[in-house]
Formats: sequence, structure tokens, C-alpha cells
Amino acid sequence: MTDKDASAKMDKMKQKESEAAGKTGEPEDPRQLLTKASETDNYEDKLRLYDKALTLDPLYLDAWIQKGFALDRMGKSKEALVCYDRAQEIDPENPGIRCLKGFAFNNLKEFEKSIESYDEVLKVKPDDVFSLYQKGLALESLGRYGEAMKCYDRALEIDPTDVLIREKQTRLLELIYRKGTLTDSPDSGFN
Repeated sequence: MTDKDASAKMDKMKQKESEAAGKTGEPEDPRQLLTKASETDNYEDKLRLYDKALTLDPLYLDAWIQKGFALDRMGKSKEALVCYDRAQEIDPENPGIRCLKGFAFNNLKEFEKSIESYDEVLKVKPDDVFSLYQKGLALESLGRYGEAMKCYDRALEIDPTDVLIREKQTRLLELIYRKGTLTDSPDSGFN
């Protein structure tokens, strides 16, 4: 038996002893649990750690937000919205939570609610490029191309170096001209 094998065997024995004693080796501090969750790529493990953190501190804002984000990434956007609503109860003035809700609504194809969420963010942070971009995506999904273009234009006024938004704007222009309609655009008279 090599030293490496012996060490691995000892580690397994220690782990079994800890489990037998009812200890998982996980921290009992909610912040440490979130740190541990950030170190894994497994969303089920993340959720377990977030739930444990919330058991220890039901008002832990970051745990609610991170749990919602993980659920949304797993395709469980309705469950994510429950977490975001809880987070918003704790911190009703946090525009980041509204932004995350907009993203979840977009994933659920509830584009009007998504737009409302981004509008709430833009009331307090009118230069939020991400919210402008996401609102543009939701508007585009509803076929409201002129309004979407205004969002992209505004976002590019704020950050003219954003390649993603510039590419999206170009693709939207191609779509508009391919369809031959700018029905809700101020430029509709040019068709």
C-alpha cells in the first residue's frame, strides 16, 4: 500500500466517523455555506447549501438571491421567483432583485412581466445597460421591434463598446428589413 492509498483510506475513515457522529464537515455559518456553494458546479449541492444557510438564517438576503439564481439556471424559474419575492420582502429597494425577476419572467416567456421588472430597475437606475438590453430582448420577443431598438440604442449611448448589444442591434435591423416592417417604430414612415 502506498502512502497515497493509506492517506485516502484514512480520509475515508475520518469522513465515516464524522458522518456517524452526525457531522457533515460543512460549516455552520451561513456565509461560509454560501462560499462553499460558490465552489461547486453542482446545482443540487448548491441548493442544499443554500437551504441549510436559510435554515440557520431565514433572513439571509444573499442566500435567497443565490438560491433563486441557481433555480433559474436549472430551468425552475417559477421557484426562482418565489426566492426573489422573499428576497424583495427583505430588501424592497434592491434593484438587482427586480432585474433577476425580469430575467426569470423572460425565461418563463412572460415578457410583459419581464418588461415591468426592467422598467422598475430603470426608474432608479436609468443607465443600467443590462436592464436596457434585457428589456429590449423581451420587447423583441413580443414583436415590438421599434421599442426594442430604442432600448438597444440607449444602451449603446451609455456603453458604445458593448459588442453584444451592437450585434443584437444589427441582427434586429436585419430582421426588421427582412420582415419589411417597422410598425411600432418612429421610422415606420420610411417603409
